[in-house]
Amino acid sequence: MFFKLNFCLDFLYGRGIINLYMRWIKYKRYFISKTAVFFTAVFFIASGIASASISSSKNYKLYTALADGGGASGASKSYNTENSVGYPLDTNVITGPSYKLYGGMLSTRNIISEVTIMSHNDGQAVFENPPTLKWMVTDKDKDPQRYYQVQVSRDNFKTMDADSGVVKSGTQEYTTPILLTTEGYIDYKWRVRVSDGYDYSGWKVATNGFKLAIGKVDVPIIFAQTAPGGKDIPAKLWQECGDPYMYWEYPGQGAQPVGYSYVWGDMPDNQADTTGYFYQTPSDLLGDGIRVFNIKAENSAGNWGETASFEIWIDRGSPVIGNYSPSKGSILATDKPTITISASDDKSGVNPDAINMRINKSSLNAAYDDKTQTITYIPSIPLSEGDTVVSLEVSDFVGNKTSQLVWSFTVDTKGPAGYIIINNQDAVTNSVYVNLALDASDSTTEVQSMVISNDGVFDTEQWEALKTKKENWALTPISGTRKVYVKFRDMAGNESEIFNDTIELIIVAPDTIITSGPSLLTKSREALFTFKGSVEACVFRWKFDDEEWSDWSKDMSVTRKDLEEGNHYFKVQSAKDVNKNSKIDLDETDPSPAERTWTVSEKGVVKPEPEKKKPFKFWKEE
Repeated sequence: MFFKLNFCLDFLYGRGIINLYMRWIKYKRYFISKTAVFFTAVFFIASGIASASISSSKNYKLYTALADGGGASGASKSYNTENSVGYPLDTNVITGPSYKLYGGMLSTRNIISEVTIMSHNDGQAVFENPPTLKWMVTDKDKDPQRYYQVQVSRDNFKTMDADSGVVKSGTQEYTTPILLTTEGYIDYKWRVRVSDGYDYSGWKVATNGFKLAIGKVDVPIIFAQTAPGGKDIPAKLWQECGDPYMYWEYPGQGAQPVGYSYVWGDMPDNQADTTGYFYQTPSDLLGDGIRVFNIKAENSAGNWGETASFEIWIDRGSPVIGNYSPSKGSILATDKPTITISASDDKSGVNPDAINMRINKSSLNAAYDDKTQTITYIPSIPLSEGDTVVSLEVSDFVGNKTSQLVWSFTVDTKGPAGYIIINNQDAVTNSVYVNLALDASDSTTEVQSMVISNDGVFDTEQWEALKTKKENWALTPISGTRKVYVKFRDMAGNESEIFNDTIELIIVAPDTIITSGPSLLTKSREALFTFKGSVEACVFRWKFDDEEWSDWSKDMSVTRKDLEEGNHYFKVQSAKDVNKNSKIDLDETDPSPAERTWTVSEKGVVKPEPEKKKPFKFWKEE
């Protein structure tokens, strides 16, 4: 409403009063503007007339609740001193029962500032103490905020927990002193009023207020079950549930957290996953091993507590059985073998009291070494000859069991029996080469190999595969009674006793004689050797130094020229085709060739090695 100087002049005491008024204005030299005048007026308000005297030339707004100005529509408002602050000094004030008027230039009526609450009015819990309360001011007159007052109360403003008092400031926020807090929550409400320098807005109340508590967020207490309402799962103990039902409790007093962040095997982030108190782990999420469930709580202020952890040890896999000994199908020459099986479980471990081992269906107690991860059993009673069947089952501490392992081996502690026959049991032979017939058998396993010897010592002889015939076995080339010895060995490695057979050997091979040759020390680089056999119609072969043997020849002499200085040797061997088969057989050849050494030297004497003695060949053993 505008208060204007639109008085009905006829309503006054006559033109004389007006003329007097105009002269007074001119006398005072006051300027009359379009929007206001300096005046002394008489108002008809209610049943009386009041006048206001001019005491200053300052411009002021007409405060709210001023009477409506004489005859305008609407009822006049009563003046409320609560809505006035900072009124001008040194002015004469005329008051009536329903108005208050300051002297001075009158302008348009003042519009009260409006206040909007901007914080701490959602009834939610906050943890910052002291809190900073904020508001926003709008004024249609575009007057700035010049004063504010804030009050905070727990009992709907019957008593005040904080009161700023009237503060001369344009700041639209207020940080309270430290407010009372508990481990729970305290409900606070607050209100604010502002002034544009002319009028207060009246109290604007944050009706929802806020809840204030300490900022601590407690650590949840975690539990685990096999299913909702199922068997409890203890922490840090091996068990076989791989999809646990996780649930938790919040131990703090007062309001509960607004959310929880959880994760398996990692640290939870600051994003709430649930507002509830449980989590069902998917069946395909967790592998066997040590798994950790982590969770932390968030309060309504966005504060996160420390992480709580629950360690679950999952073991759904059976132990692993590895190598075992004796191996499957093996043949042993002992009836008290050491039986070993490697068994391991990288989770709960092999339970030594849950090893089920049997030999030929008889239960037995096997020992388990956790360090070597080996099951060991040594029979106290000898095992029977023949096949031995072993069966084994292993469990871990959770109860996971392996499938049954079954294998067998053979016990064979007795050697084979056998024989040897020379030349079909002929009594005499003229050849050092004979044919052998052999055979052997074993009551448990097969005969695998044999070894043959002419002296029965079996020191340098080599084992060979079993054969029932051995042709061209060379006897010791000495005439007389000759023996051939044999041993057999079965698949278990058991050796038989030594078997032998005899035959009379009469050697008919010639002997070789060197009849002439160079001196032991000579300067000649040419050598001539002559030789003969001990019988007629012999043939000969020879070689110098490291040369190969020459072909067989009837020549009885040989010459070598251009010899180098140094030591030299010569060998010659005789033979006779006794059996007339047009070839020289080994037994027709002198087994001990004749030899001669000599030295070619232009300087000094080089002592040659003494000539080796030839073996005596044609004696018959008696």
